[in-house]
Amino acid sequence: MSQETAAPVVPETRQLGVSDLDRFYKLSVVVLAALAVIMVALYVGRAAIYKIHEFERGLHLRGGRFLAVQLPGWHAQIPLVDTVIIVKVNERLGYVERIAAMTSDNVTMDVSLQYTYRVTNPERFALAVDDPERIVFEFVQGRLRDVINTKAMTGVMNQRTEMNREIMQELEKKEDQYGVEFITVQIQSASPPTEVLSAIKDRMVTVQRQEQAEAEAAQQRTVADARFYAAQKEAEALAYRITTTAAAEAEQIQLTTEAQQLAVRAILSELEGKGALADKYIDYLIAVELKENSKWILGTGAEPILELRPSAEE
Repeated sequence: MSQETAAPVVPETRQLGVSDLDRFYKLSVVVLAALAVIMVALYVGRAAIYKIHEFERGLHLRGGRFLAVQLPGWHAQIPLVDTVIIVKVNERLGYVERIAAMTSDNVTMDVSLQYTYRVTNPERFALAVDDPERIVFEFVQGRLRDVINTKAMTGVMNQRTEMNREIMQELEKKEDQYGVEFITVQIQSASPPTEVLSAIKDRMVTVQRQEQAEAEAAQQRTVADARFYAAQKEAEALAYRITTTAAAEAEQIQLTTEAQQLAVRAILSELEGKGALADKYIDYLIAVELKENSKWILGTGAEPILELRPSAEE
């Protein structure tokens, strides 16, 4: 009895161990299946739901055909069927660095240009143009060369504002075609080749020296003019003094002559009717005058008209 009672105990213990393993196996399968489902759900959800930022626009394509432009926010798509192309529409910066361009007077200039633009039509920018950023760059570079070809070297170096405006006008003609809007265009640098730059510097030095020589010559002319003016004024003053002195001497001679004439007339008037005494007195006066080297010019009458005294130089 004891042996029969103890014998069935072993099979029951073994049956319980196999059952636990079977349940553990089934639970593991369920967990793995749940994880797989969750991962698939996450993948599908991530592929189906997406977000567009404020500075972006989405181009929704289904089966390769464009449907619509999607605005910022959350959106859904059919995985493996739909495609969304994200296009940034905020302002972009482009730079044309030191390209060689020929001016109208056949001088090669090294020119650099900076420009900014933004996308206004995402559909046309991304779908109608292959490699749009490269296309825009090449277009800006070509318009820069076209404008420089119409300017002389001095114009390229000194008329940047006008050139910026002309380049912008040329770029605006292609905005609708490329789906963009150009905002700023600015020439950063424009310089001729080294040999031309050396020639310009030499010419500037020559012009500077010429201007300096002209300034020195003008200064010398000013000094000479001042000296001539002073000499002229001195000569005019001397001539005025000589003229004034001569006029004074002539007036003095005239007054002296008139006084002597009056004296002679008075003497002759007194001697009139005196006979031989008057003649002798007149001879005496003549002898006195001749003794003093006086010269008399006698008229046809009995009295002298004018007395001329020689100067000291005679």
